[in-house]
Amino acid sequence: MFAQFIPAVGIDMRQVFGRFRHLTLLLQRGHLRQLGVPTLVAAVALLLSAIMLLSVNVSALRDSLSWVQRSDDVLMHLYDVNNDVIGNEMSSRGYALTDDPSFLRFQREEQRDLAVVMAELRPLVARDPSQSKRFEDMRKAIAERMHFFKRLTALGPNHAKEVGEAISEPANRESMRRARLAVDAFRAGEVQLLAERQAVAARQATRTFMLAVGIVSLAFLLGGLGFAMSVHGRA
Repeated sequence: MFAQFIPAVGIDMRQVFGRFRHLTLLLQRGHLRQLGVPTLVAAVALLLSAIMLLSVNVSALRDSLSWVQRSDDVLMHLYDVNNDVIGNEMSSRGYALTDDPSFLRFQREEQRDLAVVMAELRPLVARDPSQSKRFEDMRKAIAERMHFFKRLTALGPNHAKEVGEAISEPANRESMRRARLAVDAFRAGEVQLLAERQAVAARQATRTFMLAVGIVSLAFLLGGLGFAMSVHGRA
């Protein structure tokens, strides 16, 4: 019955036995030795490929660390921005309430520090379009707020009532609120951007590591097979 089934599926038994005989000839001692060396070479090549993958993985992790450092710098600069803006506002209020000219000196220093910090912050976010846009929105909102308190200071001494009324006006309070929201949006965007980059880096590192493990396992398998072939060929 099996003999009748073979022709039905189109199997040529002479061809099958011919290939089996060819494989038997390949397994003779001389051929085993010849196959052993290329197999060992292939194993070494796979190990080198795994090493290259791991080096790429290390480079990606180093790049991820650089992004973490960059985000830390951005957040530290943003902390300084917030302090300078609040300090400028407090100096204007203090001058209006006390008529003490020392508050004007504090205000000039805070304005100068704010200009320096904003100039340093701009290139840190230049590589990301979304953060660059948030930076511009924040810069405009802060500039509007700073200009408002600069106008209040320009009123001179003995204008505490006018300063209090100006600060209480809904339009001016809305301007101050926009500045705070712009700073908060920029901070939240930077934190979210860092989290996304870290997640991508973690996924890439995991994939690369698993691929390297698979290549190393295959390399050891081929190396063992090649060594066995070489030893058997000399026997």
